[in-house]
Order: sequence, then structure tokens, then C-alpha cells
Amino acid sequence: MKKSIIVLCFSLSLTTSAIAEHAHWGYQGDHAPENWGKMANAQTCTTGKNQSPIDIFASKTNQKLPKLKFNYRHATIKQIVDNGHTLQFNFDPNSGLTYNNKTYTLVQFHAHKAAEHTINGVRYPLELHFVHQAADHSKLVVAVFVQEGKANLYFEKLAAFKKLARNSSENTNILFNPEHLYPHKHNYYRYAGSLTTPPCSEPVTWILFRQPITLPKAEIEAISYYLPKNNYRPVQPLNNRIIENN
Repeated sequence: MKKSIIVLCFSLSLTTSAIAEHAHWGYQGDHAPENWGKMANAQTCTTGKNQSPIDIFASKTNQKLPKLKFNYRHATIKQIVDNGHTLQFNFDPNSGLTYNNKTYTLVQFHAHKAAEHTINGVRYPLELHFVHQAADHSKLVVAVFVQEGKANLYFEKLAAFKKLARNSSENTNILFNPEHLYPHKHNYYRYAGSLTTPPCSEPVTWILFRQPITLPKAEIEAISYYLPKNNYRPVQPLNNRIIENN
């Protein structure tokens, strides 16, 4: 396994959703991010004006940003997948969150190494995305940055992934409440963006927790084993968008 310091950014998005899995894309060579817009049905990767990820810098403070209301009590991971792009944990559609009076179902979470979003130009080693989708198919992604540090006992509930064969999947029945993994402080950045993989669809509501969580080096290495080298999309132009935080 590759050894590296890693940050996990948990985020709610469809960055590796089934809608893009039929296309042949990647992070190196002819299939790298700069060529995604040449693929059929993925032109938005090039032409979109609200693309993700971005660099998060001095943002507009808005203390009235809506609270995240979690309903993860029955969240169950039904499958763990190494899909060639990331390590992904798929949930039964029985939990989610409410944000700004809109309900979103938790779909999956997955990992990026290094982090896709940067903070004032600084890139964490790893980022995880928790993906949610509403009944109208709009998406919300919650991102949590993870840095190397003390153990997180709750994360050990996912130990089954360490037995997964490369490029395979395993059916599971793991009760897993993401709120127990999220940072204690729920202050966040918000902006309007896109999926970070083909078809790079817009818009996606991005919620990025400002406080990182920690995982020990051994856990970080275990996740890294299943990730392609640098499976992150470079930061995209902000254009006229506003980044808010509370």
C-alpha cells in the first residue's frame, strides 16, 4: 500500500454516479480531466461556468445559512465498491438530510486522493464526498476534510472494505450514521457547483465542513490502496460565484 498523509473530504455529490460510469474516463493520459469535455454527453466539463472543485478562499460570512438537519438514524451501507475511479460505499435509500426546507436522500460516499477542493491554495491529501439527491434529482454534496491524527473508533465500523478485492464489490449490511463521523462543529462553506466527474452536471449544492476530522495513518493507507493515483479534478474557475460561510 502507498504511504501518504491523507485528508478525507466527505461530501454529498454524484461525482462517481452511475450516469457517468458507462463512459471511459480517468485521471491520467488521454482520459485525464482536461479531455473529459470531448466525451459524448460530457461537454459541460468544458463549457460549464459553475464547475467544481474550486479553491476556497476568503469568503462571504453569512450567519443565517440554513442548518443541516440530519436523518441518518437508519442509514445502512448495502454495498462497497472499488469501481476503478474511487472506493465507494452505497447506501440503502432510507436516510438523508433536510437543507433549506428540502429533503435529500443519502446515496453514497466515496474518496478522492488528494483532496479536490483546496483551502487558500492548500490541498489536503484526501477528500471524501457524501452524495445526496432530492426527489427532483437535484444534488447536494457534503464534504469533510480528514487529516492524519488520532483514531476514530466509529470509522472502524467500515473495516469490511479492507477485505475487498481490487476492482470488485461486496454486498454488506452495515448500520452507519455519517453524522457520527462528521466533525463536531458544523460550520461550513457553501457554493453552487457541479459534479467533479463526467458528465460534470450543474448545479450541485456544495457543503464543505470547515473543521477537519482525523484518522490514523493506518486507516488512511488502507483507503489509499483502492484509489488511483491523484484521483482528483484540478480546481476550476470561480467565475461570478460567491462562497459563503458561517
